[in-house]
Order: sequence, then structure tokens, then C-alpha cells
Amino acid sequence: MPNILKRITGSTGLGLLVMSVLLSSGCSPSSRVSYSIKKEIITTYPFYDPDPIPVFARSSLWGAGAKIYPYFVFNGFSQEPSQQEWTVVRLKNKYLEVSILPEVGGKIWGAKDLKTGREFIYTNQVLKFREIALRGPWTSGGIEFNFGVIGHTPATATPVDYYLEKRPDGSLACTIGNYDWPSRSRWEVTIVVHPDRAYFETRARWTNPSSFHQSYYAWMNAAIPVAPDLHYVVPGQYFIGHDYSVPLETWPVDGLDRDLSWYKNNAFNGAKSYFVVGTYDNFFGAYYQNSDAGYGHWALYPDIPGKKIWIWDLSRAGEIWVNLLTDTNGQYSEPQAGRLLNQSDHGTFSPATSDRWQEIWFPYSGIGEMTGASPQLVLSLTNNDNGYELGLYPLEAINDSLIIKEDKKEIFNQKIQLRPAEKKHFQLGQLADPDQLVIYLGQKIIHQNNQKANEIKRPFNFHRPTGDSAEALYLAGELLQNERERAAALEKYLQVIEKEPGHVRALSRLAELYLWRGQPEKAIEYGRKALEISMYDSGANFSYGLACLRLNDLTGAKEAFGWAARSAAYALPANLELAELALNEKDYSLAEEFTSRAANFDQQNPLPYELLATVKRAQGKKQEAKKAIEKLLGLDPLNHLARYEHYLLEPSDRQLADFRSSIKNEFPGETYLELALHYSKIGQIDRTIELLKLAPENPEILTWLAFLSRKAEAEKSQAYLDRAVAASPYLVFPFREESIPVVDWAAK
Repeated sequence: MPNILKRITGSTGLGLLVMSVLLSSGCSPSSRVSYSIKKEIITTYPFYDPDPIPVFARSSLWGAGAKIYPYFVFNGFSQEPSQQEWTVVRLKNKYLEVSILPEVGGKIWGAKDLKTGREFIYTNQVLKFREIALRGPWTSGGIEFNFGVIGHTPATATPVDYYLEKRPDGSLACTIGNYDWPSRSRWEVTIVVHPDRAYFETRARWTNPSSFHQSYYAWMNAAIPVAPDLHYVVPGQYFIGHDYSVPLETWPVDGLDRDLSWYKNNAFNGAKSYFVVGTYDNFFGAYYQNSDAGYGHWALYPDIPGKKIWIWDLSRAGEIWVNLLTDTNGQYSEPQAGRLLNQSDHGTFSPATSDRWQEIWFPYSGIGEMTGASPQLVLSLTNNDNGYELGLYPLEAINDSLIIKEDKKEIFNQKIQLRPAEKKHFQLGQLADPDQLVIYLGQKIIHQNNQKANEIKRPFNFHRPTGDSAEALYLAGELLQNERERAAALEKYLQVIEKEPGHVRALSRLAELYLWRGQPEKAIEYGRKALEISMYDSGANFSYGLACLRLNDLTGAKEAFGWAARSAAYALPANLELAELALNEKDYSLAEEFTSRAANFDQQNPLPYELLATVKRAQGKKQEAKKAIEKLLGLDPLNHLARYEHYLLEPSDRQLADFRSSIKNEFPGETYLELALHYSKIGQIDRTIELLKLAPENPEILTWLAFLSRKAEAEKSQAYLDRAVAASPYLVFPFREESIPVVDWAAK
């Protein structure tokens, strides 16, 4: 079959990799890493019947309601299977194989250890959609990527964007991603298989391009098979349940002397959610005692401090879900990894922020239960009749000195050479003080046996803010805003300033929420009050600047953003706002200056490079524009704006087709509109209109075209408006604050 990976060279020089065909497969010249992307027949229990009623007018599952607007829910779930085609991407080396379903939320379908033949990530061979996720349909197994608010993500069962590439280091990478429409943020996960490593990586990026604070919630939900001998290897001192419903209890042995880390010991009460906290460790996983095999996850603790175990009820109540969710693959459990400690927690996603983190997922076998792990190897340390034994399971090639010290005294030093997945055991004999054992690979510590050294002594007080002080009310409002309960948050902030009229942060948040509601006059009122109290406050200046911008007070906006840009917290978003204003005024050198200032605060953030590509193109600096696009795609492989800028730089049918074909997600119309509004904000109305014309027609798209044509082409504007009135509003849910004046104009 023809190769899926085709490098665009010649005049573009961008080194982009695109899909040349839908059905293809291939491998590297060394045959150590291979891929396939094919339509495969999978037994499917489909979902159907999308609900045309706006979700805020009804209570969706988990009471999400307005939190997930503009999404709609599905009401129909089939009890009968059908044989259905799905796109499956497979990445493979000699150690493992990973399968990905880009039309089912981009989830990892499963992962197999090719050395043992075991599925170390549970693969559900059927897609049995059931009403579990925020929009309803959900299917078990694999690894699901959740961004936004608590619950299985709105995109979990529907198509996402995806992109496959061969990287210079020989690895294969499949990037999947989508918009989270309620927050207008963009998330993506790059799944990487290296030719010479016995693990796969997930590299996540989540970007908030908006000027507003958004909800921060990100969890990776893996699934593994269950068995009576399953032992969860999750370091920690305590655990707590969902909604803080279970008080902080000791882990793994609870107050009733039950070792909950053994799956079989959880045959009491209902389903379990154990959020394990209290130790500073980078790894966790599971082990099957009878098979001497397991699964592991590694990430830096500052990136992934959250560790959760989900267990279905071990009674018949849990077994019912085996029949509901699969045909023959049996029960599963979910070890989950998160950016916060509990799924009832929601953080703040600041304006113009782009977060990124890396995780690795791996099998291991033949060395006993995992005691520690690093990206280089998995190790076990067991005590038997002959003393202590160290087992190593390399995840990559090892050629270094293994050094072991007991209480600073060297007791072992040996040069080792191991291939990935080549198991090795070392007899250490009797140890006088095993708690003082430290293991090095070269000069790097890979394990400390003294677990007390990793104990976290800070307080863990999981709770919702309470109390009636101004600060307590503010914290309660902030949490509600983070949970997308914006109406309730606004009421809390109003209570704050009633109690303490000079509470600057509450005044700034009120300005922001009124802007989000499309009430800039109210927003500027509260912004002014905040500045009257603290002229130089960065948050107050940023909110006030946004309000000025909405009211077309450009001088006021520039002045306020200038003050906000002096603070590290607002430097990047404020400089981006200033760059956009300069672009609007066609002052390209000034736009470049502010864009560069924004990039200096976070050179891994794609947002400054989006503007830089436009600035360089507008200046006619073609080669520099190409470099900006290259940088942008290196940071953000699914960036649609980069591909559109590439087309604008070198217009051709092929470049336009490349851009259009990259939009594979469930909502192409919303994607085009989002891009169009970006260009509208920077004053490039021709680009806005072009993108809207490329979009699938619906009443909102047509109304925007009518609005933008109203002055220059009144007759065409009326024609667009007539088509908008005639078009079906089915499953079209306007939600952007920018659309409010457009709809108001059309209604008149």
C-alpha cells in the first residue's frame, strides 16, 4: 500500500507530514517501528438521536446542564450490535503495539506487550456505547483523555482531529485533539512510539486562547483487566473519595485493617474511587501476582500529582456493567492520572496559557512486583530466604554502572549492558538496614528504599470553601467560576463587594463575568471601581482593558493592557492583546514587538507564533513567516491556523485542501467560525469572510456573513440573511459573546 507519510518539500520547505491516503501502512527502513491506518470492522452498539433542545434547558447526565453548552446530548442507545467500520491507527515496535480510535474521541483503544502477548492496557473488542459521559455515549477500555470539567469529556465518543508523523529521531507520533467548546480551549495529546523503547509516551498540550479565566480539569483514564491476584502499586499515605464523601483515610491499609491495594479485598459496599495522596513519587501501576506481570505509569510528580483507582462493585451490581459495556472481555479497573489531586477539584486556567506535560506507559514482567520506575527501567526489590534480590526490567537500552549504597556505603558496583525488556536479577544478600538502600544508574538516583523520605507532610484538607468573610466568599465564587457555575459565581462576587467594597479581585472578576455575558457597560463599571482602589493592579487593568476594547475605547484598552503587561501573571495575554490592536491598525512593526514580548514569557506557547506568522506574512517576509509556521506546528501539530497561514503564504489548491482536510472533528462549522473570529479580531475581515465561506452553511455562519457584508454589499448581505432564515437551525447553538451584537443586528 502507498506510504501514509509524505513529506512536503520543494517550495514549502516546511517539513510537514500529511496523510496521502486513508488506508495505508508502512515501516521505517530499519523495520523497528511501523504504523497502519485502516478502516477496521468492529462490533458496535451505536448511539443515536441527538437532542435538539439546548442542553441548558434540560438536565444532562451528572447535572452538567449549561456547563457543557453548546454541546447537545444523545438520547438513543442500541441494544443490538452491528458491524461498523472505524478508522484505527496502530503504532508498533518490537516491544509493544498501541491502537488509537480517532473517531471515538481519539482514545487509545488498547496496548499490547508483544514480549508476553498480554494486553497491559485493557482492550474492549466491542464498542458498546452506553449513557455514562457528559453527553451520554461512552465506551469502556483503553485510555481516555479528559479536559474541561468533571465527567467523561464531551468529545469522548465522537471524531476528533488527528495527525500522523515520522519524527527525526525515528519515532512515530499520532497527535489527536479537539476544541473544548464551552471554554473555547484546545487540547491535544501526541502518542509516541520509539523504535528502541519498551514504553509509549503521551505528550499533552492544553491551550486557553481566550481572554477569560476558564475551568482547569485534566485526567487521563486508563483501563486494565481485573483478576483476583491484581495488586495496585500506588505509593501514598492516604486516600479520599469523590466529592470528598469519604474522609481522609490511611492507605493502603484502612481503619478496618483492610489492605485496599488488593483488588480482591474490595468486595464490600459499592464501587470505589480511591484518590491516593501523601507521597512524592513519579510512578504508579499494578501487578498480577500469578502472571508475574504488570502495568506502569511514570510522570514527574509536579506534572501529574493525581492518582486515582476506580473499581466497579465486586458484587452482582458491578457485574451488570460487564454485560452492559462489553461482550467477552470481562471486567476492568481504571488507574487514572490527573493534574489535580481529586476530580472534585477544579483549578483556574488563566488567559492565554498553554500547559504541557509528558507521561509514559509501560508493561513489565519477570522481575516481581514493581518497587520503583523511571523512564530508563522498572525495578523490583524483594526479600527471600537468600536475602534481598533486585530485579531490573529496562525500558530502553542500558549501558551504565549500577551502583547500590546502603547508608552511604557502596555495596554493589557493576557495569551493565541491557536491551529493552531484557530482564536481569541481582542477589544482594542480607542487608543490615534495607531502608537506607539507594540505587544509582551512573550518577543518577533511580530508587530510594526509604519511603518515609518521600512522605509529604503538608495538610490535605479537601473541602469546599465555607464561611461568610469576604475572602471565603471570594474563594467560593472562584471555585464556582472554575466549575462553570458562572451565574452562581457572579452572585458570590457581588456578596463579596457588599461585605468589602474594596475587594479588588472580586471587582475584577465581576468585570470579566459581565464581559462574558455580553454586558460591557456593566463590566467597565466594575473595572473602574477596581482601578479607583488600585491603579496598578494587573488583574484589574486587564479586565478594564478588555471592557474598553469591547466599547471601542482603543486608547483606554492600550493603556490598561500596558500596565497589566508589567505583571508576570498577565504579561503574555496583555502583550497579545496589544499585538492584536497593532495588527488592527496595520502597525506591523509594533505588532511584531508585542508578539515577541509575549513569546519571551513562554517560548513553548503557540499563541504568540500564531500572530507572528500573520505579522510576517503581512510584512511580506515570506521566509520568516515560514519559520513562524514551522515553529507553530512543532509546538502544536494540529494547529489549523498554521495550515491556513501556509495556504495564504503560498496559495494553491493543494495547500487549501491540506488545510481543509486537517479539520476532521465533529464540529467543522464551529472550527471555521473560531478561526474566522480570530482574523476578525485582528482586523483581517477578508480572511474572516473567506473562512466563513469555506464553512458548512448554517444559520449562524450565514448571519455572520450578512453582518460582515452589510456596509460594502448591502444586497449580498440581505441575500445571506434570507438564506440564514431559511436554513435549518437543527443542532446549531450559538454561544460566543462576539455573536451577541451580530444576532441583535439580524433581529432588527
